[in-house]
Amino acid sequence: MSNLPGKLREKQESQRQHSINLVIRAIDNLNAEGYSIKIKDLMDRTGLSRSVFAKQHIRELLVSQGIAKGEKTVDAPLDSKSGSSRASILRDKLRQKDARITTLTSENETLRDECALLRGRLFLLMQRMEMQNFDNSVDFVHKV
Repeated sequence: MSNLPGKLREKQESQRQHSINLVIRAIDNLNAEGYSIKIKDLMDRTGLSRSVFAKQHIRELLVSQGIAKGEKTVDAPLDSKSGSSRASILRDKLRQKDARITTLTSENETLRDECALLRGRLFLLMQRMEMQNFDNSVDFVHKV
């Protein structure tokens, strides 16, 4: 690889970074939507081919995100401890999301109440301005 011209190396690195950014964005979006991420989902979201996900720089990203298994790891049979720890992790995530939903619902209600109050104030101000304009026009008519 040291024989490659500098411009070609830069272009390849730029393409690597672009594909890494696409994959990271897709992973974040799928996580935000609550999906269990699979490479097929990433292919659909990014528009990248399957072979891109086998490349070293993308593979390392997938392994670090826990989406793919590292090549050197041996698949251990699932024992009850790892299954229960996975379940407890998922329960914790569910509790966190429920708490977030509760918080957002409360904030939404507060903002709705504030909006209703502001709409009422605006209505009263508009009425007051109409009355002032009406009074000014009546005074003008009386003066003429």
